[in-house]
Amino acid sequence: MADRSKTEQIEVTVCICTFRRPSVLHAIASVAGQKLPNELSLRILVIDNDDAPTSRNRISDYYTATGISVDYRHAPSRNISIARNAALNVAATPWLAFMDDDEHASATWLANLWAARSGANAVFGPSQAIYDERARFWIKGGDYHSNRIPEGKRPIKTGYTSNVLMDMQFVRQHGLRFDTALGRTGGEDTIFFHAMYRNGGVLAYAPDAIVYEDVPLSRTNLRWILIRRYRAGQVYAMMFHRFDRTTYRRVSWTAPLNVVVCAAMSVAMAFNPSRAMWWLMRGTLHCGVLSYAFGLDIHEEYGTRIGDTAGN
Repeated sequence: MADRSKTEQIEVTVCICTFRRPSVLHAIASVAGQKLPNELSLRILVIDNDDAPTSRNRISDYYTATGISVDYRHAPSRNISIARNAALNVAATPWLAFMDDDEHASATWLANLWAARSGANAVFGPSQAIYDERARFWIKGGDYHSNRIPEGKRPIKTGYTSNVLMDMQFVRQHGLRFDTALGRTGGEDTIFFHAMYRNGGVLAYAPDAIVYEDVPLSRTNLRWILIRRYRAGQVYAMMFHRFDRTTYRRVSWTAPLNVVVCAAMSVAMAFNPSRAMWWLMRGTLHCGVLSYAFGLDIHEEYGTRIGDTAGN
């Protein structure tokens, strides 16, 4: 007699897109060590986004050493959207999860995403930044590198790929794809999940489905954070330009005033560095909105330098 507990299991593919990062092995190990409910089984998929298949031997050696099976695929060109679309093509399971190659998952990460999926087509969890002890206090306090969705923000209208479980039937039914034009700028996930929302998808949040990101010291500086926030403003404006022209006109027209207000508040809060930085970041986002309205190109963030990651 067949083992019913096995035949009734639902498979989930966990995809990790990578670009020259040895930390992908730590990510794989954290996925392989998941504590899963009885009805779930998982496959691990690694998409290598480097020009050459530079991670192939690393993954092969890892299998030899650990016996952990990984489906390795090469999707070249240093374009994260190409890598993510390759995952959409390869994944034959009804659910697909993404995490980044510089992250590691808590032991109940996937189980907690799964538990929160009821009625949802995508479930996001927090990506919690882990800072080097040498990082500046205002960066640690502001926690600018973590990804999370505010608890009271409903409905959720977009999300991110650093920690998500999504319904592949819905994705295929609506022909959703990651925009390759954003594959080197970032923000392709923002547009993707807003498109899911616009197509009637339900987006949910599981605050206890945590992955952790080790933030390199090279990213804990004002310039890096401001550029990231500026680009986020550009993508925010693009999203409304594509899907909601009324809102796009409003955010474009109000962006100059918002920049001035945020700059003034940042100066006024000079006695409180954390609040001053918050207003500075907010103003930088509106600068990004304004730059998009003026027709400037979206800042290219990924794939242009040795050591850049394919993930966001």
